[in-house]
Parts: sequence; C-alpha cells; structure tokens
Amino acid sequence: MRQLTINLDRWEIGSEFAWLDRFTVPSQSHFPQHCERFTTATVALLSLIRSLKSTRIHLPSFFCLNVAKKLSTLCEICWYRDLPTQSHPDFQTLHPNPGDIVLAVNFFGIRTDSAWGDWFAQHSDCILIEDHSHDPFSDWAKRSQAHYAIASLRKTLPLPDGAMLWSPQQLPIPQPSAAPSKGAEYKLSAMVLKQAYLRGAELSKTAYRSLQLQGEQLLFDEMNARASDISIALLSCLDIEQFQQQRRSNVEQFLALSSELDQSDWYPLFQSWHRGSTPFNAVIVCRDQIYRNSMRCYLTSRNIFTAVHWQQPATAPDSLAVELSNRILTIPVDQRYCSDDIQQMIDVLSRFEEVMA
Repeated sequence: MRQLTINLDRWEIGSEFAWLDRFTVPSQSHFPQHCERFTTATVALLSLIRSLKSTRIHLPSFFCLNVAKKLSTLCEICWYRDLPTQSHPDFQTLHPNPGDIVLAVNFFGIRTDSAWGDWFAQHSDCILIEDHSHDPFSDWAKRSQAHYAIASLRKTLPLPDGAMLWSPQQLPIPQPSAAPSKGAEYKLSAMVLKQAYLRGAELSKTAYRSLQLQGEQLLFDEMNARASDISIALLSCLDIEQFQQQRRSNVEQFLALSSELDQSDWYPLFQSWHRGSTPFNAVIVCRDQIYRNSMRCYLTSRNIFTAVHWQQPATAPDSLAVELSNRILTIPVDQRYCSDDIQQMIDVLSRFEEVMA
C-alpha cells in the first residue's frame, strides 16, 4: 500500500526528509546512556578533535572531502586505503603514530567490528573514533570498544539536525555550545513545507528547496553547536525499530527486483549484510561515469533523486577511490517508501535500460 499522505501527482523518491506526522513512544532507548547531541556529526568530530589536541588524523581514502577540508583546519590529514568494495581497510597503508587519531567508517552500514577490533587490539596507543552515521543503531555501534564514536542522526531519521557523540570506554567527551544552529530552523521549515507540497498544496518546490539549501549551508558552517530542541525532543518519539525494518525490507526488494532486469551495465555494491545491521540505502556501481551520470539525470527527470557518496576529485590521493566514486550511485530506499514505491522505481530503471539499449 502506498503512503496515504502523499498526493500521487507529487510522487518522488529521495532528497531531504519531509516533516513526519506519525510519532510513537518506543519501548526502549536506542541511544548510548552517556552521549552528547550536536547539530551535525562534523561539528561533533570537530569539537572532539579540539578537546583531544591531537595534531594528526588518519582518514579513509573514500571519504567526504568537504568534511576532510574542515578537519584540516585543526590537524594534519593522512590517508589510508579503505574502499566500500572491500570488507575491511588495507591496514598496510595505515601507519599512525602514538596519539594520532584514526577514523573508522562503517560504509553504508554493511560492515562489522571484527577487522577494526583486531587492529585496535594491537594499536591501543592511537585514538580510535568510529563513524556510525550510515547505521547509528547497529550491533557494531552498540557494542563498540573504540575510544569514541560519532553518528549523524539526521541522515537516517526525519530530523532537521542532530548527531551524537559518545565514548564506549566512558572517557570524557566535550559538550556542545549552549546555542543550537540557526540552520536547524531553516531545515525544519523546509521539512514542513515539503510535506505540504507532497500532499498537494499549492506550493512550488523552490518554496522549500531554498530553505533546505540555506539551512544546509548554515549547518555546514558551524564549528560548535548543539542539536536543536525539536530534534532532541523528537528522538524519543520515533519508531526506530520500524524504520530499520522498513529499510531492510526495501533494500531486499530492490535487490530482488533489480536482479531480474536484463542489463549488465551496473551491479549492486552489496547484496547482503550482517545480522544486527541495517543498510543505509541501495548502492549500485555503474560501468563508467558517463553511464552513471546519464542514469542519474534520467532518474532525476522522473522525480527519483539519487546521491553520490562521495565524489572524489581527480587529484584525490587514492586513484581507486576516484575511479569508484565516478561509478557509484546511492539509490534512496529508506523508511519513507513502501513496496509500491520500490516497484515503481524499478519500472523507471527498466525504461532507462530500454532507452540506452
């Protein structure tokens, strides 16, 4: 059954979350007992780095370079090879000194802690920070043994802002500033207007898109700000278990239906995941950049808004990461969507294959 609140003339997939008007009281808390809530995960990481006073951080070669640029204002950046096409990093390229920060990323929510746990057991003189933004409530996140962990919440939950920082080892963690980001106000306004638009209100998309973009820029410019009051309040009213179940079901359906398409121009980055994990979205790898870009443009013209996590410039330090970033595409199949939506998306992809044939 389709989402009843959506006007079918306004059907779309992806982009920013709209306002959610269905809330519940969950039976249990999914959050660490002691954590701080920042406006974004980048802000949380910046605050932590400042408190640690470390001068060097080691980042995976497949990473958001806009975030890396912000981190470089505080410390030296070193790179180690880590690609989401592999089950674990190439630890032979990771050479931290004692006291260095190492950031471990759970790409697309499909990894486990085993590889990093083995490495960390032999390198406890480093400061290990885990990034669980793609699956904040995975078993890995819950049983983490790292010094610190961060997770964006606004990437997978219908919130205007929000991220959490905690220490699995119960180490001191910095507190955010008392003031929230003004960006959250813009993002919240955009979410409300988007919901009205999707329901058929006489609004243009620019009415909320401009607010989204302004809010996103304000959030990105922040160096230290807490999560907004409304995001903190809503965290106790979201059915996170249902969200996870719907995400997993949607990814499974996308993989099953896409496997029936008569094409050889792209393949799923992953087809399974570990128990206790929830994949971020469906992710595909195309034959080349031209094909990927053509597919993305076609999907956009049919109101399916995909994303690239993350495009790497030709000058990036890892040529393999650059090559992968030219072919990868994230297909949004999160909890906002039902089985009919996934089927309609597959139908659109099938028509694209006919156009390209």
